Amino acid sequence: MPRAERNRNLFASAIAGSTSSGSTTSRRTRLGTNPSEPYLVEEERATTTTRTETNSINRLIRKFELFEKKMDSLLNDNAEIKKRLKNIELLTEINNDPDFSKDVINRVAKNIFKANIFPSTKDLVDETEHVIRKNFPDISESMDSQHHSKLFKRIKAKLLEKLRGMRGGIASRVKLAIFEIFGESQLPRIDFQSSPTEINSWKSDQRVKDAYRKLFDVFFEDRTYVQVILERVWKSKKRISNMHIAWGVAIAQLFLNPDVKGIIISENLLKKQIKINFRKLQQKRPLRPEEGELDAEETSEEESEKEEEEGKSPKRRKTSRGHVPSSGRTPSPGEGRQRAREGRRESRQQHSQEGWRESRQRSGEEEGDTTGGDIERAEIVAE
Repeated sequence: MPRAERNRNLFASAIAGSTSSGSTTSRRTRLGTNPSEPYLVEEERATTTTRTETNSINRLIRKFELFEKKMDSLLNDNAEIKKRLKNIELLTEINNDPDFSKDVINRVAKNIFKANIFPSTKDLVDETEHVIRKNFPDISESMDSQHHSKLFKRIKAKLLEKLRGMRGGIASRVKLAIFEIFGESQLPRIDFQSSPTEINSWKSDQRVKDAYRKLFDVFFEDRTYVQVILERVWKSKKRISNMHIAWGVAIAQLFLNPDVKGIIISENLLKKQIKINFRKLQQKRPLRPEEGELDAEETSEEESEKEEEEGKSPKRRKTSRGHVPSSGRTPSPGEGRQRAREGRRESRQQHSQEGWRESRQRSGEEEGDTTGGDIERAEIVAE
């Protein structure tokens, strides 16, 4: 029975007892008084007394109910305060716990590295929130968007450093596998701390040029040199993702390419070659380099961002196909090539995002090997 109803019953019982007592007093008074005194006088007095007591009791009941409401409100406020204090303590513990940040960084890097070699900031933010929701549900319940934003800002530098280290580790393994497969008789060694003059001399060596041309030639058992190199790098994987194939081949190509200065590959150049290779894999085309394909690719991410900003300008209104409408004149050949590049870039960006999402779904978003997703390996063909 609710507390308020129980209290009303108690007060009602008290009222009933008081009324009965008043009636008895009325009868006793009538027996001991003058028989000529009117009976109605005593009855009116008893009724007035009962009404006054009832009103007083009703006022007490209302005050008590109001008090109960205030108590309930205070209890609810107290529970909310305790919850907030718990959240503050939890978030404070997270902020001061280096192991938690390290765990999140490792999980995010492993998950996203399966199919996205150079993730955007948005990719990293989304994956960080996903990791916390999946692996730390209690903490996730205490975090809002502001908490997630603060956490990501705190771990962003170390997360990017972790990803750079993972990319550097794979690049070193690819270069080591190249020397192991070709051997010193076909490819002279080079110290990565060598001077620019020594590196240029190594790049000009005929054996390096021959190794570059042989990358897509058959090594043995219908397997090309570059296939064997990738299998050596990812020897623990039965299947290699298309993105990692494109990446590994790009490292080997740029490392041995005599037209590329130096042996430390720039990020922008590597991104260009990865895009070319990944597009070929999607289209099931041979990965052997084509004349001028690297120069035809847009030069850098900065230029792409600049073009996107120009596309948002009111002076450059785009149609549904992504082209800028002309003012009644025939576009020049240069403008035509520019539009074609824009269309290819938009298509690649869409395919890249779709490929990453599909890879995450197929891999079950597991947090295992950091070097490839569980998708079917594409054939690296020579011709």
